[in-house]
Amino acid sequence: MSKNTWLLMGVLGMTTAGCTTSQKTPTLYGTSAVPAAANSDASSTVLPFVVRGVSEDATYGYTAENPVRVGGGRTAGARNQQRYLNALKGPKGQPVTYERQASCCAFKTRRGAVDNTALLDVYQVSWEGKSSPVTLYINMYRSGRLVAPQGFTGAR
Repeated sequence: MSKNTWLLMGVLGMTTAGCTTSQKTPTLYGTSAVPAAANSDASSTVLPFVVRGVSEDATYGYTAENPVRVGGGRTAGARNQQRYLNALKGPKGQPVTYERQASCCAFKTRRGAVDNTALLDVYQVSWEGKSSPVTLYINMYRSGRLVAPQGFTGAR
């Protein structure tokens, strides 16, 4: 196996104990793979999803146990995350800014990169007038109904 494969396996091995339901904040791994400048470019080049409605579940997107499921896997998952985030608006329709923080919370899926294991991505999202950013958890390996988390609105 290549050096990168061994490194990824080591990181995934460390993450299996890093995210449990009893923890308030899961252990994060890595650093921002997508710099803020790239996100601002993406907001004008990656067309947003259509997000109609707001989740009735207060934990939707805010917890590792109930992440936003954008799907796409290894081939389209990163793009789908950008499309979802580009569709979010602040509570009064304000444009949002976002930055990928890290990955966390290993879970088993047949679409996983190594040994059928995948990670959630963690984003900091903010908008003008918001005093501190919001943390959102996104799963690019499973799809689901796309709605805005509570406190957000969606582009139509």
